[in-house]
Amino acid sequence: MEKQTTHPNLSAHNAPPTLEGHWLTLARAAWLLITGVGVVMYAIGVQLFFQQMATTCTGSDCLRNQLTPEALRPMADIGLTLTEYAVLQIMPTVIFAVVSVAVGTLIFWQRSHELMAFSSSLWLVTFGLTLFEEEVRATGAAYPWLQPAALGLTWLGGVILLPLFFFIFPNGRFAPRWTKWAWLIMSTIFVSFGTAAELFPAFMPTYFGFAGYLWFTMVLVCIAVQFYRYRYLSTATERQQTKWVVYAFLVIIAVNVAFLLADPLFLDFTVQQTENAVRNIFGNAVSTFAFLMIPLGIGISILRHRLFDIDLIIRRTVQYSIVSAVLAAVYFGTITLIQGSVTAVTGTQSPLAIVLSTLLIAALFNPVRQRVQAFIDRRFYRQKYDAQQVLAQFAQTVRDEVELETLRTELVNVVQQTMQSEHASVWLRRNK
Repeated sequence: MEKQTTHPNLSAHNAPPTLEGHWLTLARAAWLLITGVGVVMYAIGVQLFFQQMATTCTGSDCLRNQLTPEALRPMADIGLTLTEYAVLQIMPTVIFAVVSVAVGTLIFWQRSHELMAFSSSLWLVTFGLTLFEEEVRATGAAYPWLQPAALGLTWLGGVILLPLFFFIFPNGRFAPRWTKWAWLIMSTIFVSFGTAAELFPAFMPTYFGFAGYLWFTMVLVCIAVQFYRYRYLSTATERQQTKWVVYAFLVIIAVNVAFLLADPLFLDFTVQQTENAVRNIFGNAVSTFAFLMIPLGIGISILRHRLFDIDLIIRRTVQYSIVSAVLAAVYFGTITLIQGSVTAVTGTQSPLAIVLSTLLIAALFNPVRQRVQAFIDRRFYRQKYDAQQVLAQFAQTVRDEVELETLRTELVNVVQQTMQSEHASVWLRRNK
């Protein structure tokens, strides 16, 4: 059982704050209004953004992943039309938005009276609708009277509710207390400078540079606050909730970093983004689907469904990630070595390198997996690892030992070492 570090202010953080009476009614009405407006604007924006992606562009007029006329010939060679390209580009973002809104709505339906759940559900909705901004901003550009609503949704999901989530997660209270003022100050600065940049376009480059530093600072503060809460304030259940959220963000970071590292190996990175349709489709799908971990992780954390499975998931993820990285390095290294040797001798390339490398990976998989699993268990799950070793030794003793008194002593020792109990005894009933 994980030891719980006490803190003098821990009792003040036990009961999560709730919304009641008129405040609850107003909060629910505001949630429904914001969600309704956001979904309608997003639906309109998807149609407008699809029309833009289904046409070519030139120079600075290109949107993110919009193609130039030079990309049409390579697309035709692989049988991909511009309309199909637009569908494949928009589909992942639509799926992410639908999942985020669905999870946010589920949390709102079941726990809207809890401040933590309410703010999380609203953040998931606005974040899911504005993560890539193109759809909502397309609506604001087509209908200028909706521009304030588009900016409001973007700021709400990106710079207001995002730090709020990390400052009050998982029990809905600001801890330490100064985080309340830090959140208010950072949100006010973001919104104020963002409004000035929208009203005065010449100020936009300065705003982007300043916003980048402020965003980086906000991320560091959020990480530090969550570490402090986990170490000193969180209960056992709250620590499991934190692990789900941390796991979700780590998966996103790992997937995107892996894609950037693998990109030059499989794709022509020298081709411009506006000319490489395959790279754009694959990169957008990988990045967007990785972000699905956010609504799924937060949904499980808030609703507390099978909360304690996260330890096993983390162990398996770390284990197979390391195994995959090691085997990939061995595979490519072996192919390079064998292919280079064969080419030096014969002057031609041979499929023998691929065959031998594949056989080597198949032979190494289980030994590498077992060694990595043992290392992870010893390094990060020492208590559970020791308990497993004790049980394995006891199983061996049971097979070989026939003396009842010796077995009783071994059983008491096993219980004390695995359960960490203060006292253990064995009661045996005599047969009459």
